[in-house]
Amino acid sequence: MSKIFADETNAYTSRWSVTEIKEIHGNISVFSRISEEYTDAEHIFEFIRKTADILLQTKVASFIFAVTLILPLLMIGVGVSNLEECPLDPKIPVFVLVGGALALLKILQVMWSQYHHRRHRESVMDEEETPEGANGSAFMQISISLILFVWFVFGNYCIFKVRFPSYEQTIEDPNNWCKKNVYLIAFVSIIYSYALVGLMITLLLIVVCVVHCRHKRRAIQIAKVAAS
Repeated sequence: MSKIFADETNAYTSRWSVTEIKEIHGNISVFSRISEEYTDAEHIFEFIRKTADILLQTKVASFIFAVTLILPLLMIGVGVSNLEECPLDPKIPVFVLVGGALALLKILQVMWSQYHHRRHRESVMDEEETPEGANGSAFMQISISLILFVWFVFGNYCIFKVRFPSYEQTIEDPNNWCKKNVYLIAFVSIIYSYALVGLMITLLLIVVCVVHCRHKRRAIQIAKVAAS
């Protein structure tokens, strides 16, 4: 009797192996996951937050972050080699250097979080468990984000206060200049940050609106069928 039970158990395991479950779980589309979160969310703000989390975990987001790494690396290089090349405002090269280091740290942190999240999601056995160190990681992410935001506001003040200074030193006013690559990389980093955040918010709102309208239309259709 025990042998028959063991054979049935093995047959059940072979039909629903962990590998097959992982493959099925991995083949779920991003849009399907977002639609599922729409059903489970208690309010619109929770749905927006969960949608943003899902979009940030996609491979496209990982590629964008990987390409973005080029900018903070350039900022660090330019800042280190030109700390005294902006007499007009010595804070600009400091902003470039520190801002590049903070941005690099933040992007690496986000990419590590993406990798850790994928590994955790692919683990079927631990799917319902909270990853170790999740609270500490969240605290670090929030702390770095706040510091980076404050530094970004500081950079906006430094850059737009000057507004395209003279890039060459003159005899009449030897301190009224700033090296071109120092100022331009600071300016480009700020504009790129605005563009990237604006693109992410726009994409997020489009996805949220599409999913919301789709579920509303489906609800109306179901109501019509029930009423007929």
